[in-house]
This record gives sequence, structure tokens and C-alpha cells, in this order.
Amino acid sequence: MNISTLDKQSAQIHVLGDEASHLLAGLEAMRSELGELAEELISLLRSTGIEPTPAPDHIRTEYAGPE
Repeated sequence: MNISTLDKQSAQIHVLGDEASHLLAGLEAMRSELGELAEELISLLRSTGIEPTPAPDHIRTEYAGPE
């Protein structure tokens, strides 16, 4: 993420597509805690064609146990 314009009222950033997808997924997961700001950011990201990162079909976990 790179900040390209910053002033007292607004900020403009450039984000790679993958980063934006992860950001959108995180915002949607925490939308109830973040309130109106999250809703605004979600709608802005979606309006530019960003889709959230899909959840994996299977989360791989491993246990190595004591040796």
C-alpha cells in the first residue's frame, strides 16, 4: 500500500489487487465492530470491482507433537 495524497480531510492510496481483496474480506468480517466507516470502505472497494478473497475449501492444520 502506498499513500499518494494525504491532507487533513482525505487520503488517497494505491493498493495491489490481492491486498485490496484481503482488505475487503477483513472489513466484511469486522463490519459490525467498525460501523459506518467499514460500510463506506466496503462499498468503495466493491464499486471498483474488488471481490473478497475466497475462503479456502480446507484449512490444513498439522500437529508435530513432542519428540
